[in-house]
Amino acid sequence: MTSQTLKAFDKDIQLVSKRVIGMANMVSLELSNSFNAFSERNQDKAIDIARADVLIDATERIIDDLIVKTIVSHQPTAAESRLLISALRINKDLERIGDYATNIANHSRTLNQLELTGKEDNVQQMWQAVQTMLADVTQAYDTKDTKAAEVVRQKDSMVDEMYTQIFTDLIALNKENSAQSCACTHLIFIARSLERIGDHIVDIAEEVLYVVNGKFPEEERLKADESAFVNP
Repeated sequence: MTSQTLKAFDKDIQLVSKRVIGMANMVSLELSNSFNAFSERNQDKAIDIARADVLIDATERIIDDLIVKTIVSHQPTAAESRLLISALRINKDLERIGDYATNIANHSRTLNQLELTGKEDNVQQMWQAVQTMLADVTQAYDTKDTKAAEVVRQKDSMVDEMYTQIFTDLIALNKENSAQSCACTHLIFIARSLERIGDHIVDIAEEVLYVVNGKFPEEERLKADESAFVNP
């Protein structure tokens, strides 16, 4: 590449990273808003989440096109190719997190019309853990910090344990009081969405490790209790 071409390529790579970080911030805001709708039992906020997700979907396509254009227009090295391909996969993970945030808002719209179960605070704590993980992994991606990425990766077991406990508690509550079965079901779906968001965040953390180290972690992440991870 000529020096002028290299400068253009560097700008394109920087733009890709900037856009992915912007996408992560959009998704973080959507997730925060979805839980405000949940905790405040606010129907209007829950409805607005679906509109925000349309923008996230459109942004994903724009970033995808930018990454493909960057790959086609230049001849990236192996390290540069890893960065661009990882950005493509991270972009998809972020879009899926947005989808799960929308699922949370949709379930909240029904929950807002039902009596409280007393387990809502536990779900709120799980959300706070996931929200922190998303902020941390965004920072790790921005700075290419493998230590921070590995910390995020290890936190997934904590989220899995929280989900397992919520799942167990809600199933027990459902057996004790069938009148709350609908609310319990929707809360389980919300907790399951949070657990899946956690998985996508860990995927992003592993992409950071792949970009820097040239390979993915070899050890598998174990679930706390597989019985809670079937579709509720």
